[in-house]
Amino acid sequence: MPISTHNISGSRFTDAKRAGTPSNRQKVLGHITAHPGIHLRKVCRDLGLGVGDVQYHLHQLEKDGAVKSSRRGIYRQFYACGFFGEKEGIILSALALRTPRELLLHLIEEPGINQEKLASVLGLSPPSVSWNLKRLIQLGLVEKTQSGRSASYRVKGNLTEITAFVRSYHPGVWERWSSRLAELVSSIAVEGQDLDP
Repeated sequence: MPISTHNISGSRFTDAKRAGTPSNRQKVLGHITAHPGIHLRKVCRDLGLGVGDVQYHLHQLEKDGAVKSSRRGIYRQFYACGFFGEKEGIILSALALRTPRELLLHLIEEPGINQEKLASVLGLSPPSVSWNLKRLIQLGLVEKTQSGRSASYRVKGNLTEITAFVRSYHPGVWERWSSRLAELVSSIAVEGQDLDP
């Protein structure tokens, strides 16, 4: 029986040999939905697919309006359409990368910390901390307060939303940070705010 190759540009294939199993395009879409803000090479690694294959499916998914993307620094990050607004997309794009995520979580834990202490506590080089803080300020997630020659930093975004996204999309990170952020988590619970997005 010949294998049908109709509807290549659509959202699913009709390959008879794979009837009942998700196509690579469906896998890519499902993975992006579960991991908003993910970038191309991470999708490839996670799904064990080639770069060219994933690029092709991403192009078709964007063309079909199922996925949208935005460039943040050197990465193009992907989101399933209809799930997040622009503000949520900005938060998720920052949380998708390890260094900005760790900076945000530490700023939640210790608001008003300076750049030198951040570099020391997180074991990062001062230039790396400086570059990432500038990016977070540009995204509107962090604010800088200058006092004479010293500057301090704090999270400008919605703490509840940030911690909710960490909990939902980075459970391993949440497990590591939740006890450190216990006071914040408790205050949110007292106010009756749900941590789930």
